[in-house]
Amino acid sequence: MTVHPTLVDALAPVRDALLAAARQEAERDIERARTAAARTLADAATQAELMRSQARERGAADAAAALTADRARARHAARATVLAARREAYDALCSGARRAVAGVREDAGYAGLCRQMADALRRVLGPDAQVRESPDGGMVGEAHGRRLDYSLSGFADRAVVAMASELAAPDHGMAP
Repeated sequence: MTVHPTLVDALAPVRDALLAAARQEAERDIERARTAAARTLADAATQAELMRSQARERGAADAAAALTADRARARHAARATVLAARREAYDALCSGARRAVAGVREDAGYAGLCRQMADALRRVLGPDAQVRESPDGGMVGEAHGRRLDYSLSGFADRAVVAMASELAAPDHGMAP
């Protein structure tokens, strides 16, 4: 998809603000998820130690089997906790980004921004493109079986996907 440079420049402050707010919220959510996972692992380790001493009394073979199973459950529980927290953070980020970008409609320059989007859509899709305002703000264009989404929610969604990819990168400590 080709995005007109003027449109990119016009949306840059919104994108930057959304990304900064989303990064902060995502980092807080990730830290909460890490804390919850650490707590789950600590509780699981305590439970594993109790099970281990009981298993020693019943025999070394039973103890080894119980410990292995408990560790697998603890890993599974910790992973489930982290994944649930990530999903919750991602969903909250999506909702927040959509709410934040919806505020652009209240801006005095919104009508001009829509005209710029419509012009950019026609440049990309051709002069006969059907261009209309999206119900959630921004513009959408269609021509010759092609569709371009310059809706505000589309921009927010794409920003969240980009941020999620960035946060999942190994240098953010989110690698599996």
